Amino acid sequence: MSIAFDSGVTAILGPNGAGKTTLLEALLTPPRAGNATIRFVGARVDDSDSFRAFLAGVGYMPQDWTYFSGFTARESVEYAAWLKGARGSSVRSVASAALDSVDLTAFAHVKVRRLSGGLKQRVGLAEAFVNDPRAVLLDEPTVGLDPAQRASYRRFLRGHATDRAVVISTHLTDDVEAIADRVVVIAAGRIIFDGAPAELAAHGTRTEGTASALEAGYLSVVGANAPAQGRL
Repeated sequence: MSIAFDSGVTAILGPNGAGKTTLLEALLTPPRAGNATIRFVGARVDDSDSFRAFLAGVGYMPQDWTYFSGFTARESVEYAAWLKGARGSSVRSVASAALDSVDLTAFAHVKVRRLSGGLKQRVGLAEAFVNDPRAVLLDEPTVGLDPAQRASYRRFLRGHATDRAVVISTHLTDDVEAIADRVVVIAAGRIIFDGAPAELAAHGTRTEGTASALEAGYLSVVGANAPAQGRL
């Protein structure tokens, strides 16, 4: 598989088990095999120093985002900033900016474990963006959010994708329609579609049971076996 990401929002779609999460995790793993290469801002990532520099420029939020139960929202984001290389007074300043960007300043001193699910997701998002990354990888970022929270998440991602690559894996075609500039569909570890959302929608024909033209296009591209594998 060969794939490149530019500024804007790229959505990764695919059936369960297609390799969406594996792809994101592979992008964050040192390329040890001879046939695995990573390039970041034009430079090859091929040793420990270049890989550390690469990680310092990338933000990541896994689907099963975890936190230290004793940390406040501020402490959690400050720790993420420290892991990304911030030191001294800059740790607090970049954490404050990240918390403010996701409207969490009022909850900065609340223990993360006491926050609602939607607010916890915002803490994870603040951690992913705390280092002002050139690329951000988000695995199923809107799962479990209510409609208002999802709309807020979409606005944030859309507003922060003008000068960086934002890559999201998702099962939700309405999220793709709302914010994605590009859609990559994968199945069995292979890219089977790469293009604009409108181009994917053009592949399908609306039938009873399909929620949108984009969903119909997705089902057409993936093939007749997609419904048997569960919802998208």
